Amino acid sequence: MANDVQIKITNLAEIRRAFDKAPLLMTKELNLAITKTVLYIQSKSMINTPVRTSRLRSSTRSSFGNLRGEVGTHTDYDIFVHNGTRFMTAQPYLKDAVDDSSSVIERNFKSAAQNALDAIARAT
Repeated sequence: MANDVQIKITNLAEIRRAFDKAPLLMTKELNLAITKTVLYIQSKSMINTPVRTSRLRSSTRSSFGNLRGEVGTHTDYDIFVHNGTRFMTAQPYLKDAVDDSSSVIERNFKSAAQNALDAIARAT
């Protein structure tokens, strides 16, 4: 005995249009997640940055592009403070900020993916 199951999709054109928007929606949400993440890491690294003259801390900058973001310090000695030398112990203020931010990073990107999927669902 065979049971026939029929599925009729009545709004296929709307679904296709919604999925056509998916790359743009995902890019928008990912760029927002990147911005939030980089700014969060920047603030954490500034708290962690060792201070002697405040020059290193005040040199902290972030930059953004499409699907990319960077944070770092811009002095001629930042790498030596961060990684250490044979005369100075490493003080990895930026690496520690990234390591301490893993839950925030994960939350930002999960939220971005969910927001994009929600927007696609609302468009159908």
